[in-house]
Amino acid sequence: MFVSRGLLRRLPIRCLSRQKYVFRRSNENEIDLPPQGLFEDARLKSSESFAELNKHVRLECLSLVNQIETGGNEETTVKLFDDLSNTICKAADLVECVRQLHSDPSYVEAAQESARDFCELVESLNTSTTLYHSLKNSKEIEANRLDDVDKRTIDLFLNEFEQSGVHLSDDKRAEFVKLSGEIFKAGTNFQLGCDREVIVGRSLKNQYSLDSERISSPASDCVEQSKRRFVYTTFYRHNDAQEEELRKLVCYRDELARLTGYRSYAHRAQDNTLLGSYEAAHDFLWGVVQACRPSAERELAVLVDIQSQCSSFISGIGEWDLHYLTQIIRLYGVRIEEQQIKQGEIWPGNIIKLGVFSSNDDFLGTIYLDVGRRSTKAFGDCHFTVRCSKKLRDDIWQTPIVVLSLSICDETDANWRNCQVHLHRAENVFHEMGHAMHSMLGRTKYQHVAGTRCPQDFSEIPSILMEYFFNDLTVMQTILRNPDGECVPIEDAACMIASRFAFSSLEIMQQASYALFDLELHAPDAARLLREGRITTTDLFHSIVTKALPHLDRQKDSAFQHRFHHLVQYGAKYYAYLIARSAASLIWNSKFRDSPFNRAEGEKWMEVQSYGGGLPSSILLERMLGYNPTSVHFIEALKQETSHLANLGAVNV
Repeated sequence: MFVSRGLLRRLPIRCLSRQKYVFRRSNENEIDLPPQGLFEDARLKSSESFAELNKHVRLECLSLVNQIETGGNEETTVKLFDDLSNTICKAADLVECVRQLHSDPSYVEAAQESARDFCELVESLNTSTTLYHSLKNSKEIEANRLDDVDKRTIDLFLNEFEQSGVHLSDDKRAEFVKLSGEIFKAGTNFQLGCDREVIVGRSLKNQYSLDSERISSPASDCVEQSKRRFVYTTFYRHNDAQEEELRKLVCYRDELARLTGYRSYAHRAQDNTLLGSYEAAHDFLWGVVQACRPSAERELAVLVDIQSQCSSFISGIGEWDLHYLTQIIRLYGVRIEEQQIKQGEIWPGNIIKLGVFSSNDDFLGTIYLDVGRRSTKAFGDCHFTVRCSKKLRDDIWQTPIVVLSLSICDETDANWRNCQVHLHRAENVFHEMGHAMHSMLGRTKYQHVAGTRCPQDFSEIPSILMEYFFNDLTVMQTILRNPDGECVPIEDAACMIASRFAFSSLEIMQQASYALFDLELHAPDAARLLREGRITTTDLFHSIVTKALPHLDRQKDSAFQHRFHHLVQYGAKYYAYLIARSAASLIWNSKFRDSPFNRAEGEKWMEVQSYGGGLPSSILLERMLGYNPTSVHFIEALKQETSHLANLGAVNV
């Protein structure tokens, strides 16, 4: 119920004048500013302070638990529960962000220990029968004081209690806490190995004319197919250590699910999702595969033709200035201003601090942009919700804090504020900004359902919808400039969009394959076979991919899944990305395709996002679309998209 939903997942600046912002480097002139704690929390001025943070949170929690268990409070029980959840989450989410992004190893190590302690605290509370019955009884005792949002929030809390085995005996509840700790440990170890480099030695380096003896990426732009194949298969080669951690993760999750009355972890994970069951998710994914396969096979044929004709391969399309990625925010009628960073407020590095304001000049929240590339950061572009929106006493709002991690420039780049951005990277910025704005726009009285704290299949919709905006011809011409500051010609913009969506069907088929693997990995049969040593995750991955894409050549021992971070975060729900993409497609095509800057529809979408998880996802989609989409609608949306995109003249050979 209190689990910190730290988003281990995917800025615009709007000028008030016609001039560019000139961003201030975060560690310049800091001597003139009073020292601050991290995110302006005065308690967090050193790595040692994290232990004190945990003690402080535990004391606050003890006080709130006593109030809940005693009863007869002025506040409703659900309000006290959300205060308890907020006390933990605003600390635990901050810790998770520091653990993933901080540039000082001492802070990362301290945050790791802090996160473990919070995990234990969360699960001990989640298995408290006294708290559970206090909340459950409040539905009747306080019925005349509860509105629909109160009742839904109570149900969400109760569901998390029940998923945590609150109905179990004392020894089984203790087992649940133990299993949760093992899951956290296995997931952490697995993620640490996802980005490891592969050392090939001098002989192979010379044989394949590699730049280094270390392979850190599966991609190679070499003309020679043999070299590309070597780099790819070497990077994704089956790794016994990763296999062991993934096996532990899956088996511990399976034990936990069965302990709490579910047939498997895949069944447990579908509570409160749009599809609602493992069987529905399974049918949806195979439906996507069957619907999109014809377009994907046409794209494969194009690739075969290209390979037979091309003597060279050119990567990249061009780069554009980050400062111009701003105009889309006018859809919501908000403005974003850069703010000065105080000493100690954030870790050293290439950081930008933004304040977000409504059209009425109300302060909505803070966004930090960490744009530097460094080995200590979490892999890939992602966003962290450090603090959620919540209505406090006396109608005061707790404002959200979000950190966007973007690998745009090198830490040592002196001219980092004027860096150029590759088209794909710019699209990622829009994706992450969709998440950030979802957090900024959230206005719920409970932080437990604020902003992105909603089912994953809905939380991805705003970010994917932002990608649709980015790839609209009108929008792209508005926001992009070439390195000389000139507008991109309409012909070039159209070519970029066509190129961006070339082979989109294959991408969807790959995503469906990954989602099927994630789902089946957590289903009853796979967990049992893994535990018995009768299969490996590499066997399972190969069987699913070859069934979905039978004409795609691959090596049987290629282990993409050993580097798949999302197996930890999503756990049997990676398909949520495809559901969100389908929903975003439905919204885009019916509301924004013909008029991307439609303010009325933009405000309607802003209102829908303001509910966060306070209403079921199906109701929110119905409010935006005018109907409640089913699995058939979602599959058809992807089919129509791939059928259209497969016919774009995107490839000139």
